[in-house]
Amino acid sequence: MMEENIIEAKNLTKIYENGDVLAVDNIDLSIKKGEIFALLGPNGAGKTTTISMLATILPITDGDAHINNYNVKNQPDKVRKSIGIVFQEPSLDGEMKGRENLELHAILYGMSKKERHDKINEVLKLVDLDNKAETFVKNYSGGMKRRLEIARGLIHEPKVLFLDEPTLGLDPQTRRKIWEKIKELNKGNSNITILITTHYMEEADELADRICIMDHGKIIALDTSKNLKRQLSGDIIDIEFDIMENKMILPKIISEMNEITGVKHVSLGEGKSGDEEIPINLPANMPNINPEMIKARMRKIMSDPKELLTAWKKFPMARQMFESAPLDMKKKISNMFGEDLIDQVPEEIKAIIIKIKNGEYKENEEESGPIISISCENGGKQLPMIMQKINNYNLIINNINMHHPTLEDVFLHHVGMAIRDESSDRMKDVKKHIQMRQLRR
Repeated sequence: MMEENIIEAKNLTKIYENGDVLAVDNIDLSIKKGEIFALLGPNGAGKTTTISMLATILPITDGDAHINNYNVKNQPDKVRKSIGIVFQEPSLDGEMKGRENLELHAILYGMSKKERHDKINEVLKLVDLDNKAETFVKNYSGGMKRRLEIARGLIHEPKVLFLDEPTLGLDPQTRRKIWEKIKELNKGNSNITILITTHYMEEADELADRICIMDHGKIIALDTSKNLKRQLSGDIIDIEFDIMENKMILPKIISEMNEITGVKHVSLGEGKSGDEEIPINLPANMPNINPEMIKARMRKIMSDPKELLTAWKKFPMARQMFESAPLDMKKKISNMFGEDLIDQVPEEIKAIIIKIKNGEYKENEEESGPIISISCENGGKQLPMIMQKINNYNLIINNINMHHPTLEDVFLHHVGMAIRDESSDRMKDVKKHIQMRQLRR
């Protein structure tokens, strides 16, 4: 391993579920000492699985990895002493005080009493929680909890800090404060290497020295934010259409646009989706609850019928979310409840699910038309020709937006605009890929 790289992975692979799901597909990855490295990708791209393998939480199916010159497979204890982790899901004990949470963690790492005392004071001060050390964690705000988790990850002076969605659900001001702390950690005396996963493009743009985009378990782009955006030099034109009955003409329009001189790439999205937003109205007596954190939690619950049953029975808010959810989301949830579970569903929700399954449920949905995103050399010059192509089809346009490429444009250029489900065809391809790899051994 090259000495300046603190993380080195070769042919790293993870296969789940009896060989049916290829989550990480033969990736090579090198991360330099003292670097902030961002891992981006849509849901299911393999980001968290990659971090989990590097952090020894998940076994590596194939390939190899080193952290701080220690082999992840053969020297897991030494790797664990070299890393700190802040998980995506909260993992603090709310019934303990801030200092007590850190004390327990330090004891598990075998630190002496004197060492624990000095280090705990140091990390509490680092994350601006020294005045809240004796407060029970259940009374912390979301941002304070995240900062305490970062402090906990630093207690044993790791060389590498893994941050999995560190600002998920936090308000913009708190998110900025977390960013400042991450920069301080990286540029301070410790010069700690930080690997961060995030869905916030501005977070990666603000923090990362280099950005890696993953999709379907593969690395599809890796460079600095500046260089990635330079690859999409020119302008981005986003055109939002009105609802159209015949979407079969879109591929033809895209094909014609690609023939225009100066147009480099055209991608298609479907506008707003039922998966995009979970409706939520907090009671007036819950002002300190972050809606985004609740939404993130509900997204997870809504993918597990047993967890969803528990939520429906315990929390009226969960039932209200289902009742006010878009029809597409209601249909997806309804499909999770077969004959073995339907009788356990609360009556008012059960009635909706049965109607949906029988095709009797009607609901007025606010639909939106498709969006075409065009990367071109000179938007002002190409726009009249683009509009001429569209006018030939008598389509109604709701909105046109032209701007210079952002990191979000780069991301969408590589992974696409539409929200995707893992199709059966995709699963067949994965199985064939795995079978061929196993035959070659």
